Amino acid sequence: MKLKQRSDVLARLTAAGLFAVSIASAADLPSNSVYVATTALQSYSTFVGPTPIGGLSVTLPAASTLYNTAIVTLSMPNLSLSAPTSTTNPMTADIAVVAPFAPGGLVSAFGGIGCDTAGVTISGKKPITIVVKVPLGTTSQIAEAEWDAMNGTVTTETFASISAILVRE
Repeated sequence: MKLKQRSDVLARLTAAGLFAVSIASAADLPSNSVYVATTALQSYSTFVGPTPIGGLSVTLPAASTLYNTAIVTLSMPNLSLSAPTSTTNPMTADIAVVAPFAPGGLVSAFGGIGCDTAGVTISGKKPITIVVKVPLGTTSQIAEAEWDAMNGTVTTETFASISAILVRE
């Protein structure tokens, strides 16, 4: 009988402890992440090389005893390509997440979208998600999205976001 009572008490204490830890973890979340989103319609079609995407930049904090790395995620689910300059060449766009001031130098991750069908003036929606690990240094730094288009225009509509989860490696 006493063993069963002790088991019940231990189970209740364990449940209360797990509940307290889950509350503490949820309370820590806002300080261990950064997030930015944009719903602006944006396009890029000049051929001068990569350029930042407006509204998709986050400031990563300096490293601390709690975290020394950021896992940065770019989500652009509503990209499309159009060809105002040429309808005979394939259209492509490069999308990147860059952290130019990371300790040890530039950190970046790239992805791309394309439409190989000649004569198409606008592609269907082309989603892209890019994830990159960025080391944190002694000062805050920027991580931003960039894009570059070839033989056309890349456009984002309705929603795009960049976020970072801060972790300890």
